[in-house]
Amino acid sequence: MLTERIGARIPYVARMRIGAWAVRLSRSFRFATRGIWVAGRGANFRIQLASAGGVVFLTVAYGITGSHLGLVVVSIAAVLSAELMNTAIERTCDFIAELHGIGRDPRIRDIKDLAAGSVLLVALGALVNGIIVFGPELM
Repeated sequence: MLTERIGARIPYVARMRIGAWAVRLSRSFRFATRGIWVAGRGANFRIQLASAGGVVFLTVAYGITGSHLGLVVVSIAAVLSAELMNTAIERTCDFIAELHGIGRDPRIRDIKDLAAGSVLLVALGALVNGIIVFGPELM
């Protein structure tokens, strides 16, 4: 068989490295999936997921294809990614504030507001994309 012949040519040490690489990759995906699951417990991420579900429904209902479908997919991915980063930054700030007994610090507030502002900008960009994609369909 072809795979056996190719496998026979690869030294044992290299095959072990490939196996170790695959294990590390699968662990990385597991950690990333857990991160999405952890963020999914937050209200904001669930709101974004519900909105994404509505957009997917509209996309299927109106038969959006081609580059417009690409805009929809990229917009959904961008908003969800921004929300994940915002959640990570907020949790990190909360942890640091609690660990050091800072309480309410204006610098921590500013950091959290900056992260939330980035989500707002991405969401507004997604809204503009939504108007471009779905505007002609809704008129």
